[in-house]
Amino acid sequence: MHTHALPCPSRHVLAALLLSSAFGAAWADCCSTPPEAGRMTGGGSLICPGAAYRYTFGYELHCQQNGTISRPNNLEVNLSTGEHFHLTSLTRGLCTGPDATTPDAPFDTYYGAGSGRLNGEPAYIWFNLVDRGEPGAGIDIAAFTIQTAAGNVLQCSNTLEGGNNQAHRATGGKP
Repeated sequence: MHTHALPCPSRHVLAALLLSSAFGAAWADCCSTPPEAGRMTGGGSLICPGAAYRYTFGYELHCQQNGTISRPNNLEVNLSTGEHFHLTSLTRGLCTGPDATTPDAPFDTYYGAGSGRLNGEPAYIWFNLVDRGEPGAGIDIAAFTIQTAAGNVLQCSNTLEGGNNQAHRATGGKP
């Protein structure tokens, strides 16, 4: 895990995160609830207004426990405009919420932050993934805010058009 700090998001980004129905209330809950152990896997697509109307994504992300995040942690986000984001460092990975029913996991929501590359250039990401059950499409939620070093912001939050977010309990020696 890289320990360098993620820059604070701009006021515009914070306002967008807090106003997002999929992100705002849940983020407040995340910060007041002890994080759970486990990981989340999945991928899919969601539709949002704007030029980058479709976001497709895939990931495997581990929950942060006692200041440590197990590996591997992968996240790819591709936009319909041809832009693409690749996570290189996960700095936050909090798992919280009520139990996921399928499979048996002690959480249903993943809150993450990190840095990576958007079209090869440095960028930061804040995201939220919610497992609301099966089949995923139409009920699971994903929210992404990507900010370039220059301050440009891309964001999308919606239920999944296709795909599935899947919460998993901790296995083996990994949280």
